[in-house]
Formats: sequence, structure tokens, C-alpha cells
Amino acid sequence: MDGFAGYSSQSEIDVQDSVSTESPRDHKQKISQKDKKDARSGAELSGNSEVMSESTTTSDGDKPAGYFRPRVQRAMRSLSVHTQQLISPEQKVQRVYIHCIRHAEGMHNVKETPYEMRKKMNGPRLTFYGEKQAEALATRFKHMDKVTQIICSPMRRTIHTAYLALRPAIFEKNIPIIAYPDVREWGNTNCNTGIKMSYLLKKFVELEGKVETRLAPDGWEFNREVMKPYPEYKQTRALKVRKELWELGQVAMNGGKGVWNGIEVDGVKKGRDVHIVVVSHGAFLATLEGEDEERLHNAEYKTYEFATEEMVAANVASQFDLVETEESKMYVHGHPILGIDDRSSREMFPYLVKDELM
Repeated sequence: MDGFAGYSSQSEIDVQDSVSTESPRDHKQKISQKDKKDARSGAELSGNSEVMSESTTTSDGDKPAGYFRPRVQRAMRSLSVHTQQLISPEQKVQRVYIHCIRHAEGMHNVKETPYEMRKKMNGPRLTFYGEKQAEALATRFKHMDKVTQIICSPMRRTIHTAYLALRPAIFEKNIPIIAYPDVREWGNTNCNTGIKMSYLLKKFVELEGKVETRLAPDGWEFNREVMKPYPEYKQTRALKVRKELWELGQVAMNGGKGVWNGIEVDGVKKGRDVHIVVVSHGAFLATLEGEDEERLHNAEYKTYEFATEEMVAANVASQFDLVETEESKMYVHGHPILGIDDRSSREMFPYLVKDELM
């Protein structure tokens, strides 16, 4: 049952000036007439009196410390130009970001209601307070304009959360919601049993043509994995999802149209980062993120990147592990003050008498 709770590695290139380990004063031989001419020519080309002083036309013994011959100076200037091009911000490495969002408050999350009653609710909907949480998330989510793909559990509460919280991405950028059963909640109690997509989407008319359902055919709604050995099945599914999210990121970075899990997905423009949003559930996201003891609050989100090759080589992470970004760690993910009466918004009676779809 979905319970209630509560390193961005960036490559930097360090370019240091070379320092001569031998003092020019150690040389006793006079420079040749040709070298003098080259020195004057180099000084004129550079236009930099600090790099080449007048003393360069005299003997080696009069040259200042740090002096380089004209040919070396020209080579250094050329190297500097090419190095600056190499580390230009425009040449940055593409990155894949995974934004994990837990659905807003559902009827089964209201702790004032007995636990046994909550877990018997069939595909619980969002509370009124949960709807307000999702709407508030639309303004709190800092990466809305960067979203490239939306992956969503096909459960009612997650589809509803995506519908309210990601409207700018869905309706303005025309990014489809990919219903993906592998990010559903653990367990097979009533509250974690789904509804046929064809039936559910009739209640979200505005989402017509905006939800990709081929990965959630009829029958997806029943979770049969609890028949498998425990707790291995949790780590197995979580690893499968991380791998497939990584694959989606690679497909998207290739640009143009690509295929992921048998469905067509849009790539990003050359050099752009990939931002995948995953709308899921508290317990599943805790396992996916490797934070089994700490769950996200309802309508809370965190941002991750995949572990780098350096992290894996240093044995600080495994391949496909998700690592929370520094920006996400610094962000306050707590609940916003919505200005509504919590208790009245959580009134359960009408939904306990008859569990209607929406």
C-alpha cells in the first residue's frame, strides 16, 4: 500500500599555464641574429608588450624570468585558442535527468481513516486537498519548460496528478503521457489494483489522444508479482525500470524520432539535455531511488542523474543507480500552504458509501 511520509557531477577542465623549470639565466650562449628578428616579429604579431618585453632583443642573461622564444609563444597562442574552443560552454556534454514525482494525496492516504478501510478502496481517487497539491506542483516544479518525456503509473491517482501538475508540458508542449505499469505501486490490495485504461480515460476527456496506452493493455491492472519470491521481485523491477529509463534517455539524446519499448518517442535537439518525468508512488519510488527508509511526501519531487562511470569504477555506486542532484538536495520539497481546511478536504464518507470512479 502506498504509505504517507515525507551530486550533480559536472565535468570541469582545469587549464593551467605551463611554468618553465629552467631559468633563462642558466644559458650562456647569445641568441642568433635570426632569433632576434623572430623575437621582433613575434612581439608585433602578439601586440602584447607584457608577453614580449624590449629586453628580448638583448642577451639571454638580460631576459626576464618566464621568457619563451617567439616560436614557442606563437605555438602557445594557437594552443590557447584551440583550448578555449574545447572548453566552450557550447560544447557541454548532454545529460539525462530523472524527475521523480509522487502522486498527490489520495483517499487511501488519509490517516484519519482506519487502515483496513483504506486498503480496501478500489483504485482511490485524489482528495480535494490532493487536487490542490497537484495544481500547486504545476507552479512549484522548476523544470516544466525542460520536460522531454512523461512516464506515468496507469493508476487513477497518478494519471490525475500528471493531468493537473504537468498541464503546461502536456497541453502546451504536446508531450504525451506514457502509461507504464512497471512504475505502479507494490502490492495487490484493492487500493493498488488498477482500472482499464479505456474506462479510466473516459473520465479525463481532455486527455484524449494525449496518453500512450500500448504498454498498459487490458489486464495490467492486476499485480501478480507478489507470487514471486520476496523481496527479490522489488529489486528486480526497480532495476528493470532504471535500465529502461537509461535506455529512454539514450534514445532521446540521439535526436529525431526513436523507438523505446516498442513505441515511438521524440528525441531532443542536438546538445540539449533530456528531462524525463516519472509520476509514481511512495513505496515504489523509495526502492527505485535506493531510499527504502525515506519516502517522498505526496506531490513531492526529487531530481536524479545516473551514476557516472567514475562512480561505478570507484565502487561508490552501481551502474544505473540514480544519484540525486545537488540542486535537488538544496531545494525545499515540503508541502506548500494551500489555505484550505485539511479536515473538510479529507471528508471520506461519500466515498466510503459508494466508491465511484471520479
